[in-house]
Amino acid sequence: MSGLEGFRAEIDAVDSQIVEALAKRFEICQRVANFKKQHGIAMMQPERVEAVKQRRRELGMQYGLDGDFMVALYSLIIQETCRMEDEIIEAQG
Repeated sequence: MSGLEGFRAEIDAVDSQIVEALAKRFEICQRVANFKKQHGIAMMQPERVEAVKQRRRELGMQYGLDGDFMVALYSLIIQETCRMEDEIIEAQG
């Protein structure tokens, strides 16, 4: 591969790693939801959500990424996590 094709292949490889990492993160979040359900812990933990966003903002900035972008990205990730947790916690059984 040369030029643009090579760069695109690199991006595709990184994208695969990102998707794999998200899948792992969501699997862990499913375990968290089951733990919360078993122990009667509320799904939404606003202080934890804000702490995660702030830490990811700072981490992203250490790598030269825009802090607002990191907050927006993690807002989407957390939104999906909350949806998944809510399904698990609200499920019968």
